[in-house]
Amino acid sequence: MQGLQIKGVMLDMARVTEKHSYYDSLLPRLASWGYNTIFAHFTDDEGCAMQFKRRPALATPHAYTQDEMRAWVRKAARCGLSVIPEIESFGHTNYIHDRKKYRHLREQTEGLYNAINPLARETHAIMADLVEETAKIFDSPFIHMGLDEVNFGASRQVIAALKKKEKWQLFAEHVCRMHKLVTKAGRRMMIWGDHLLSEPRIADAIPKDIVICDWHYQRDVAADTVRFFTKCGFDVICCPASNRSSDIILPNAVTQINLQRFARIAHAGGRRVMGLMNTVWCPQRMLHGNEQFAMALGGAWFNDPEADPREVVAAFVKDMFGVSSVASVAKAILKLSAIMPVRQELRPLLDSDDLPAQPLTALECKHAEQLAADAEKLAAVFHARKTGVKTNAALYGNYALAADLLSWACRIALARTDGSLGKVHLSEGKKLLARCVR
Repeated sequence: MQGLQIKGVMLDMARVTEKHSYYDSLLPRLASWGYNTIFAHFTDDEGCAMQFKRRPALATPHAYTQDEMRAWVRKAARCGLSVIPEIESFGHTNYIHDRKKYRHLREQTEGLYNAINPLARETHAIMADLVEETAKIFDSPFIHMGLDEVNFGASRQVIAALKKKEKWQLFAEHVCRMHKLVTKAGRRMMIWGDHLLSEPRIADAIPKDIVICDWHYQRDVAADTVRFFTKCGFDVICCPASNRSSDIILPNAVTQINLQRFARIAHAGGRRVMGLMNTVWCPQRMLHGNEQFAMALGGAWFNDPEADPREVVAAFVKDMFGVSSVASVAKAILKLSAIMPVRQELRPLLDSDDLPAQPLTALECKHAEQLAADAEKLAAVFHARKTGVKTNAALYGNYALAADLLSWACRIALARTDGSLGKVHLSEGKKLLARCVR
């Protein structure tokens, strides 16, 4: 089994900028879980979690000052963690063009376009400023420039350009411009790999010293895309996820399967596979901290893909909570994760304006009854062991809350189906909501 240069975890600081003390508290934990790298995803559509002196309008509430970010990078280094910054430079750039000052750069008229105009000189000037300032704060040899999920082609300037060139050519040219900026700053560029997979001609048109971050979050992740990138001459980071867009409340069984299988692929991938990145997207979809056991699993599997998850989570429970009944709590966390539905499965159980709940079918009722019963048993375990928790009681409480929420969602859907829905169900929901937002 080959040793990997990078065993990293990505923190989505842009969508939710946590209290800075939270990120401080994560550093020794990440190191103890086996990581040596943090990918700081501090720009995205929802915000920019670091202040830029030349572009102060970009910063969102609670953003780090540059001095604060430097200090955090130094704290990470003392824990043995390198920090790689990410600047979204094409798609996911609402953090720029949502500002009135830069709205004219938005590559959008109607529909799903989320990009900044890649042909505007002002775009290049903004990115030059962001790269130059970022390079002065982070001492990592890499800068990640994003470039995933780009929807563009709506502005007049781009529409005119598309009469002479294909869209993939404009994309590749923008990659090359960003590469020049990163190289000028003395760094090596990383990008996400999805557009190269959808249009392989891009791979032939961009520099081969770019590191490709190959992200796949499904259960049946395979090695074929890694082989494609390495055959093209790129170094690769394999990117599974502790928290995906479809996950809610708590990472589920697919998370664990994806993490372990991609770790196996990386370790068998050959010399061009530089390492792994455990992506932790959109923390607001989880109860606070509930993804941390999956982060611990990722760190263990990145070092040894055959590590026993029961032992890993038992060590997590012992270190995090100090409970005496380690085995039963660890087993409950793993079991709850295994049965937790994804968002698409859970939301139909609830009634909302955008997705009104429908009566369950007989098969759905049977499944909901089983889920509710399982969740109630697990909740009983968490509540019974609560008195033995010595540290991080709030985080422990969120695992119990996750079980209570799953049970309630199933019970209220069953009550709506058989016509027994009453005030008691709604009252219980309000109490659970109060626990969620405390």
